[in-house]
Amino acid sequence: MLFGKWNWILLLFNLAIAAVLFFLSDQQNLLSLINSIFYVSFFYFIVAMLLFVIKGRVLDGITRSFRKFGKVMSKGMLDFEENGAPSEWVNRSFLSYMQFQAAVLIGLMLILLALFYLI
Repeated sequence: MLFGKWNWILLLFNLAIAAVLFFLSDQQNLLSLINSIFYVSFFYFIVAMLLFVIKGRVLDGITRSFRKFGKVMSKGMLDFEENGAPSEWVNRSFLSYMQFQAAVLIGLMLILLALFYLI
């Protein structure tokens, strides 16, 4: 459920973090608020993109190669296949939480940035 209760609670928590960063800054103006929201949204954007790449099975082949190499180097004494592929580690609901937070925070930041340049 993309628009669940936990998404909105986490969004309010993120906005509270951005507000704390805003009030801790030297100046309290619109640009400082935009920067504060950027700091929080950048974290979510990077984590969401990293999880998206992992979930897209990009790293599975590389991981499989390193595991085969490790098995050859240890002469079959260690079994590296027990952890599964990295794409199986990523939970879809956690990825959707991260994507939702990043999208809403970046959207809010862009709206405020448009207001900043229009004023």
